[in-house]
Amino acid sequence: MNDTARKQGKYWLYILSNSKPNGPLYLGDTNCLLERMEEHLQGLRRDYAHYHRLDRLVYFEVWSDHDKFVARLRRVRNWPRDMRLLLIESLNPDWDDLLPQFMSEYSVKRVEETEKEQEKAA
Repeated sequence: MNDTARKQGKYWLYILSNSKPNGPLYLGDTNCLLERMEEHLQGLRRDYAHYHRLDRLVYFEVWSDHDKFVARLRRVRNWPRDMRLLLIESLNPDWDDLLPQFMSEYSVKRVEETEKEQEKAA
């Protein structure tokens, strides 16, 4: 993939946790959050999240500018745990699993995008 194509997609920063109130956190990044969450839930990724059974999506951000995304990712990765907790609680104070909400919004957008593509092709 060339540099221009790589910089035109969407980039996701996300945080996983488990059901324990003060359990471990996993900060991840991907260019397709839906696929990555499927990998986590199916146990295909043998990483920190897998070994600690972190299966709840408690925070995510989406970026379209690759350079700004990388800068944000580096910044959040260097934060201490309490700063990450504040970040999560600023948007998800109840620590709900955001995956069902994300999947419903994502699938609606995907259907709309597919319909638009079909209209263009017709």
